[in-house]
Amino acid sequence: MTYAPSTYWDHFFRSRRQAGTDLDWGDQWTAVFGPILHAYHVQTVLDLGCGSGNDVRHFAHLGLAVVGLDYSKEALTYAAAKPSPSAYFVLADMAAGLPFPAACFDVVMANVAIHMFSDAQTRALVQDVKRVLRPSGVFLFHVNALEDRALRAQRKGPPRELEPNYVLEADGQTMHFFSDAYLRDLLREWRDVRLEFVEIGSGTRTTHSKKCVWCGVAQA
Repeated sequence: MTYAPSTYWDHFFRSRRQAGTDLDWGDQWTAVFGPILHAYHVQTVLDLGCGSGNDVRHFAHLGLAVVGLDYSKEALTYAAAKPSPSAYFVLADMAAGLPFPAACFDVVMANVAIHMFSDAQTRALVQDVKRVLRPSGVFLFHVNALEDRALRAQRKGPPRELEPNYVLEADGQTMHFFSDAYLRDLLREWRDVRLEFVEIGSGTRTTHSKKCVWCGVAQA
């Protein structure tokens, strides 16, 4: 396993919980997906890398049946302390295979959670996402863009490159940075692929002072 172990994320979420600083992005990642959920008459959602469960809770309160998956016990303990209707949580490593039968979700969502893995692991995960989606189901995601690499290096120091655009950072976290071309190759077997480059924060793309992500929608 090349990506950060569950103990890394257990420490991360334990520290957050003890400090009372929940990792809650509000609707920063999910707002753009609302119209899509409505248009496709979605009923069931799988949230990959759900962390402390705030996106799960948000969609559950919209009346959707939501499953949150994470492989940090601390994250899911945090999530379980915030009960939500029609939601439950599963402890599992998404890169080791999704523990669900085929064709059981209308939507699989991953907000800044699937860019932790090598090329081979990423490709296997995307295929597994397609497996658990119902026919014409939708994959919704945000991943770090290639342009975000310089910003993270400024914050975390020079990383060690494990594969092209897949790095090990000084604190033990791994990070995969995505280009438009890579994403389109990754999703070449999907239908209606839509990608949008999104900048978050202050500054300009030229100076790489904004966080840069790809927002993606793909239909199985």
